Amino acid sequence: MRRWLMVVLLLLCLSVAAAAQEAPKQGGTFRYGITVNPRGMFNPILYTEVYDGLVIDVVYDGLIYIDRNLQPQPRIAKSWEISEDGTEITFYLHEGIKFHDGVELTANDVAFTYMTILHPEYTGVRYSNFNMLVGAKDYKEGKTDTVPGIEVIDDYTIKFKVEEPHAPLLVSFGYGILPAHLLEDIPVGELEQAPFNLNPIGSGPFKFVEFLTDQHVILEANEDYFLGRPNIDTLVYQKVAQDAIPIYLQQNRVDYVAISADQFAQVDAMEGIDTYVYEELSYNYICFNMRQERFADRAVRQAITYGFDRQTYVDIIREGFGIVANAPMPTASWAYTSEGIDTYDYNPERAAELLAEAGWQPGPDGVLEKDGMRLEFEFLVPEGSRQTEQMALLFQQNMEDLGIKVNLVFMEFSAAVDRVDAREFDTFTMGWSLGVDPDPYGIWHSTSLWNDPGFYNDESDRLLEAGRRETDPAKRKEIYGEWQRLINRELPTMFLSYGVTISAVNQRVKGIDTDPGPLGPLVGRELVRTIWLED
Repeated sequence: MRRWLMVVLLLLCLSVAAAAQEAPKQGGTFRYGITVNPRGMFNPILYTEVYDGLVIDVVYDGLIYIDRNLQPQPRIAKSWEISEDGTEITFYLHEGIKFHDGVELTANDVAFTYMTILHPEYTGVRYSNFNMLVGAKDYKEGKTDTVPGIEVIDDYTIKFKVEEPHAPLLVSFGYGILPAHLLEDIPVGELEQAPFNLNPIGSGPFKFVEFLTDQHVILEANEDYFLGRPNIDTLVYQKVAQDAIPIYLQQNRVDYVAISADQFAQVDAMEGIDTYVYEELSYNYICFNMRQERFADRAVRQAITYGFDRQTYVDIIREGFGIVANAPMPTASWAYTSEGIDTYDYNPERAAELLAEAGWQPGPDGVLEKDGMRLEFEFLVPEGSRQTEQMALLFQQNMEDLGIKVNLVFMEFSAAVDRVDAREFDTFTMGWSLGVDPDPYGIWHSTSLWNDPGFYNDESDRLLEAGRRETDPAKRKEIYGEWQRLINRELPTMFLSYGVTISAVNQRVKGIDTDPGPLGPLVGRELVRTIWLED
């Protein structure tokens, strides 16, 4: 009996010790490595770069958030109701949520945020996400002063109404809620210049402290966060040169960072560091400026795609950490299809045939010409990624083999974005990080401000609009399958690879998702609030 009692006590002690070891602790600084500077547009309805989004994700909260299973969950809204006909959604807010300056967040702040997106003077790119709300178009055009589709019922209840069922509506409400009391007196057309954007005040789990370009962004735990104070005291987005990442990891100078494929073997072998490989909802690409005569011909775009060895790019430059892409719908999306999709396998002979058939012939220096126009163009390449730079060099060489002259222009990321936004480019390479709903309207519709290639296609617009109206997932997938086949044929951009990301995490970081899906070990930035650090 005594022996059994000792065994039970021993097991109990071990259980208590294990529980204590896994119990969250408070304190410490978590350093999140980034290789590209944020621009400093820390405003959830105006930012366009993922690096600003890292800060926005933890400074602000939206009505909903997306969980690891890619499903919407309550956040500022404690619950919601959707009408039987699918045209109304009513959100019920938590009471007592405070902005970082101590002012309570109410339904008026929610209305202000979304009314600003619909405002005639709004300079951002998210209007198309909400233009289906009742009265939105008339308000945008200055015909009315109100949007009947946004109704504040009381301080903690707000209703949104659409003209007809809109499949992506619920997941669209993840944008951070802005403090109306700080911004409502600023003309909407001047919001982009507001000092607020560099000193953001939200209601999220972390408060903004400092942003130093080429160094870091520092945030501190929000002691009054309505879901409980974060476990870590300080969150730092630490700027790290790509080549220096292994050193920073080895010296415990960053706790979390995405690494390149060529760093995987070295980092994976490090003591105290874990690596995670996962497919993201993303893709990278080379965009053609279809406003230019040389790229207006589909045959030229197809020839360039046939002429670029994208499989070598994935296998050698990305060391196999990628999937060759042929349409703008990642394999991680439920709407992805390979049916009827041309893979454009590397075929320089076919590329040459297409160019010859389109009337392009070698000039005196070997560069192809047609009607006095040379097939020569600039390729804008954002700096900061060795893989991207090596891809650009391979592309330049492959094009030279076809008689196409490519002039590489390497540029700091934000400066490259400025050139793209001003449509001052021939071609460029970047990537898209996508939302959980497959709706591509905001990027590809002819009215979208993000339609960088200038792709205006009536059939594409029809399919995009139909995909938004259809609420049956199986029928939506059919619509998006047809749309992917259209884009795959027209190739307004050349798709390079679907995102496969490698994250490196210091083992002192606890509470991460160790079997990550598309949102990674931190589930986007969702788990930054609940992770903790071991001594």
